[in-house]
Amino acid sequence: MTRNMSILDRSLRTFFGLALVLMSWPFLDVVPGTVLSYFCLIFGIVNVISSLICWCFMYDLLGVSTKDDG
Repeated sequence: MTRNMSILDRSLRTFFGLALVLMSWPFLDVVPGTVLSYFCLIFGIVNVISSLICWCFMYDLLGVSTKDDG
């Protein structure tokens, strides 16, 4: 597993991932519907985890990297 995410990419994923997790809380009632709420929760958690480990499986599948090797 090779790191394939830049610092900017990781920061944006962390920010938007946490925003999705917070929006999916039932008592906030921001996201209508249970299925959509769970989708936001799972997608947010996956983005936060991928930013913490600096690796995105979709980038790996597509051969993409935002990490500068310099």
